[in-house]
Amino acid sequence: MTREALVKGMRRCKISEILVFVPTYNSEKYLKQCLDSVLQQTFQDWECVISDDASSDNSVEIAREYEKRDSRFKVLTHSHNVGAANNWNRAKENNSSLATKILCADDYLYIDALEKQIRLLKNFKTAIVFSEREILLPSGRLLHPKLPKYGQSLTFNEAFTLYIKSGRNIFGEPVGVLFNTQSLIESKPFSPKFEFALDTYCYAAIAHDQRVTFDANVVGVFRVSKSQWSYQLRREQFFHNFEFIDHLILDEGIKINRFNVMLGKIKVVIANMIRILVYKLMKENK
Repeated sequence: MTREALVKGMRRCKISEILVFVPTYNSEKYLKQCLDSVLQQTFQDWECVISDDASSDNSVEIAREYEKRDSRFKVLTHSHNVGAANNWNRAKENNSSLATKILCADDYLYIDALEKQIRLLKNFKTAIVFSEREILLPSGRLLHPKLPKYGQSLTFNEAFTLYIKSGRNIFGEPVGVLFNTQSLIESKPFSPKFEFALDTYCYAAIAHDQRVTFDANVVGVFRVSKSQWSYQLRREQFFHNFEFIDHLILDEGIKINRFNVMLGKIKVVIANMIRILVYKLMKENK
């Protein structure tokens, strides 16, 4: 074996510090931008696993191009559609990294996202780092609705009590989130029961009985599009959020009084009405 082949083999066996997990389903429109944003990171000690949920478009073919281009990319496929939650569960398989990011295929990272977040995860030694993100509308306009910041580190109960009181996702979408891999692997499987609240259910499962970190850095872009399940479920979203709030109290043991629960659910309904209006404007401006 030549020295060059030996070094190449050693690189393949090396455990990367960050696993970027990209779940795909009919994602051909934005997948290249997503994967390019991983390639261009200032922090280069990563592996990227693309798990396709039986797409009917060219998502797998696009992913295979990156697999051929760079050995850090790996493509997994399903023989039939298993749904978002079951696809996300693959992020736990054969994962020996220090940290894991679930990056939805229509989103993308800013160039120094992994560098900033891995530093924070190491410094604070928490289960999750929640960083800021921008939101890209179909018109091309970028918005930055800031997430509430309550300090660098909160307990699980503090963070999810604030979530219930706020009536909205105070953590942001997966593009802005980095997990401690050990906490991810030890968490309960992601459940199809909470379709719309899949990301926040994921956060709760991983952070249970641990601390989380909130960060002011903007690390990526969440794209609003009609391909998202949140658009498909837009008229049912508050029901899903109600179920998730009840789950947090009954199953996860969040301590909060009834008044704050009721107030939080009212805020959920208001937020859902605003979201439906935004989606309606998206349709009219198409």
